Parts: sequence; structure tokens; C-alpha cells
Amino acid sequence: MKEAETGYPYKGAKEHYVLDIDNVEFCKEIVAKVEEVTPLPKPRKKKEK
Repeated sequence: MKEAETGYPYKGAKEHYVLDIDNVEFCKEIVAKVEEVTPLPKPRKKKEK
């Protein structure tokens, strides 16, 4: 997404990528790549009462 459009979602926010949701194939590709690099959350330990 080096050439992807960027913008600010709200005033004072950091710059983010703008993803064209009408381009379904590109969205699927991006989601698959993000899924590869996003770690799964670690299970939480149960609190004892």
C-alpha cells in the first residue's frame, strides 16, 4: 500500500491509509496480509475468587 491514499479519520488523529471498500479484491488481499502479521491475543488467566 505504498502508493495508497492517506488521510485523517478525525481532527488531531494520526494519518491513516484510506481503503477503497468498493474494490473488493484489493480489500480481500489487504485483509489476508494483515491477518498474517497480526498476532493472536494471549489467553487471559482466570482470577481466583
